[in-house]
Amino acid sequence: MSGADANRDDKIVELLTGAQQLLTRYIRTLVPNRADAEEVLQETNLFIWRNADQYEPGTNFTAWVCRIAHYQVLSHRKRQVRSRLHFSDALVEQLVQNAAENAAERNDEVEAFESCVAKLSEQDRALIDLRYEPGATVQSVADEVGRSTKSVYYSLGRIRTWLLECMQRALSERRRG
Repeated sequence: MSGADANRDDKIVELLTGAQQLLTRYIRTLVPNRADAEEVLQETNLFIWRNADQYEPGTNFTAWVCRIAHYQVLSHRKRQVRSRLHFSDALVEQLVQNAAENAAERNDEVEAFESCVAKLSEQDRALIDLRYEPGATVQSVADEVGRSTKSVYYSLGRIRTWLLECMQRALSERRRG
């Protein structure tokens, strides 16, 4: 394997790993049974990996993998025609459209959130990081930073309000532009 192939594989792995949560939600929207949805996800991942050379770098990776997932769901449905729970093709197409719109919207929200978090001061970002560590409480954060719980509550509220306003501005700008 050449260095270019290895770099391309690394990039596909990075993109696919980043898209897994969104891809899982997308498939779960279209496949009602959790086990079936997991099977479709695995089939989708395998197809993506085997056909990674068809992805054009610089294009929308999320749209590409969601389209592949859509076809994998359709293939799965053809195999499951005898199932008691069967969605009509029209309903599946509507769900696909809604899921794609929701996925794109969620992707925009995640990007806006990450952009806004990056704009926080180092101190505010550290406070947020401490608060959202698994098992952390406002009291444990206050103890760690040497402040009162009231002060930490106030700071967290201010940061959350600022993040919300920042995200709303960013999303509004994206919709206009």
